[in-house]
Amino acid sequence: MIKISSNGLVQRRSCPCGDDQCYINTEGEEGHSVFESMGSGDPNYLVGGSQICSEVATNILPPYVGQSFHSDEEALEYYSNFARNNGFSVRRERSKGNPEHPMGVYKRELVCHRAGPPLPRKTDDVKRQRNRKASRCKCEAQMVIKKNISGGVTRWVVFNFNNDHNHELMDSSEVRYPPHRNILTVNRDRILALAKSGCTEPLILRALEMERGPSAGQLAYGERDVKTFLQASKSINRESDGSELLKTCRAMKEKNPDFRYDFLSDENNKLVHIAWSYAGSIRAFKLFGDVVVFDTTFHLKAYDRPVGVWFGVDNYGHTIFFCCVILLDERPESLAWSLQAFIRLMDGKFPRTVLTDLNMKLKDAILTNLPNVKNAFCIWHVISKLPSWFSTLLGSEFDRFRIEFQRICDLETMEDFEDQWANMIMDFGLGEDKHVSLLYSNRFFWALPYLQGWFFGGLLTVGHSLSIQSFFKGFLHSQTRLKDFIEQVGVAVDFQNQAGEEATTGESQHSVNLKTCMPIEEHASTILTRYAFDMFQKEIMASAQYAVYETAPENYLVRHHLKSDGGHFVSCVPSDEDLHCSCKGFETNGILCRHALRVLSLKNCFFIPEKYLLIRWRRESSLFPKSSSNKYRSQALRSLASIIIQESALTKDRFDYVEWHLSRLLSHVRDMPALDVAASDVEQSSCFHDVVDIATAPSISRGRPRKVKQFGKPGKQSSS
Repeated sequence: MIKISSNGLVQRRSCPCGDDQCYINTEGEEGHSVFESMGSGDPNYLVGGSQICSEVATNILPPYVGQSFHSDEEALEYYSNFARNNGFSVRRERSKGNPEHPMGVYKRELVCHRAGPPLPRKTDDVKRQRNRKASRCKCEAQMVIKKNISGGVTRWVVFNFNNDHNHELMDSSEVRYPPHRNILTVNRDRILALAKSGCTEPLILRALEMERGPSAGQLAYGERDVKTFLQASKSINRESDGSELLKTCRAMKEKNPDFRYDFLSDENNKLVHIAWSYAGSIRAFKLFGDVVVFDTTFHLKAYDRPVGVWFGVDNYGHTIFFCCVILLDERPESLAWSLQAFIRLMDGKFPRTVLTDLNMKLKDAILTNLPNVKNAFCIWHVISKLPSWFSTLLGSEFDRFRIEFQRICDLETMEDFEDQWANMIMDFGLGEDKHVSLLYSNRFFWALPYLQGWFFGGLLTVGHSLSIQSFFKGFLHSQTRLKDFIEQVGVAVDFQNQAGEEATTGESQHSVNLKTCMPIEEHASTILTRYAFDMFQKEIMASAQYAVYETAPENYLVRHHLKSDGGHFVSCVPSDEDLHCSCKGFETNGILCRHALRVLSLKNCFFIPEKYLLIRWRRESSLFPKSSSNKYRSQALRSLASIIIQESALTKDRFDYVEWHLSRLLSHVRDMPALDVAASDVEQSSCFHDVVDIATAPSISRGRPRKVKQFGKPGKQSSS
């Protein structure tokens, strides 16, 4: 099954189990889409991915209140099929919500085509109007659906259903196809070939019906769709558009020498594959390319080409673009070329970890071409496949299964995973299921207990669902040409960078809310970005719930205070400033775990050792340095000045303190050169002038320096 998006990208839905009759219906994804079968010729299917026989498909059961769908488009598809078999068609009526709303569009009304009052005539000249009944007659038949988000999973639930019509129903053959249907990608080349041989649209449609087996009228698209597709195809020239794309790349390279692209042509000089990146993206990869997401789940609809995008996350938790690739197909050699081209564009630098979809071909390609890089499956891609595989099979038990599956994913030890996985499979009777076997055989690529110790930078959570669909939203349409595609990707990257710069500027000037009285938390707040500090704060708050038992010199057992067994072992060597926990939390996320922080607290340590404050999580590692432009400096100073004004106006002591320091600061700034000078000169000048006579300054407790104790070293705490 495939999902065809209105922005010109087609999301693949072939199942990784390898069964041609099995397809994926991914939940929680939105946008304008149509679901179609890619089985062995049978186009009939139920919501949730199970195929059904033709007799049942022609008698689809009516919707009912409480029935759930994976998307609003799937609900529309189901209701439209029911309507067609019952003599009416469906249209969208009112909706609530918008892209700016936290839930987006959260309610839709799907109504009978004759709902609402009669439309006014276009002209008052009655003679020029045909004497026919109005199409609309205030029919109240409808299906209302609402979005429901539970446990990070989005469902559209039937809120109201009314099947009472106040008009005569039609024969199913008279019902028009709804305008949202699309043609299977697998049939497009066949349609073009039949059209080239001189077949008309009706003949093409009948030929496809006879080839696939169903009787007339049972395809998921009609004559109008075939005609629209043929008209659109005339404007697309796959061969010449490839040459135009290369010309565009050369022009972009001449305009900006730092722009990079790599491509492969065949013996006829036709474009096979192409990959490209931008100067800012390459610089970003050098800083934050330790863990990347390679999303290959989409196609360019007009060209039937796979699209892959490399993403990452910066120190502020913002999504950053690294590279884009357009391939001819998904054969192993094509995927291998995409991996090799990416490394070439990134100056030979390899990531430590690559997150991908549950794709067996891509897994093998990474193992062969990036043997020293850890490959893991995005947990959000794995969870998104569960409804297609198990919702129909388990029925009302599916929600309980999904909750149990996610719980087992996050277990800490491999032993617990093995035991509880076996219990879950037995509980739900899934011992012989092929998809359960697929998941279990690949557990080393997605289950947390098997991924501990590999760096993922916080990307192992469902909340980090980085997708091409959200990245390209608003920039592409169904007839986007290749040469325009690369320019529009550049627009998307610029828009993303601008949003990231604004967010970084704003975040860097906001105060941090400390939740404990521990100096180690305050120390981390001065070094880490807000995104990284939030991860750290979660761990340090949890550390208070753990007890510590010394098992040997410099070795400790850390266990939750409510448990009598288990726990994690932490070694702490103060002389080497060395910490190690058996949970491998620091190795996985780059943030000290709660167990190690509990031991640091026991050892009376008031600051974090330098090597456990990774450069990739520090404020100083921003992609948008403060000296990058005059505009950035002005914006940053305005934000800082606004905060200073708000804080200093609260009391007279604060005001006197700030006024005294600002007057000294202003005098110092006026003595500085008006133009940028060498970094060494600035550092020397600043070191000299930063010496302030504290004795003459107004005193305020918050402004005094605080001495901190060294890591693990004995001694009394100094007072200020």
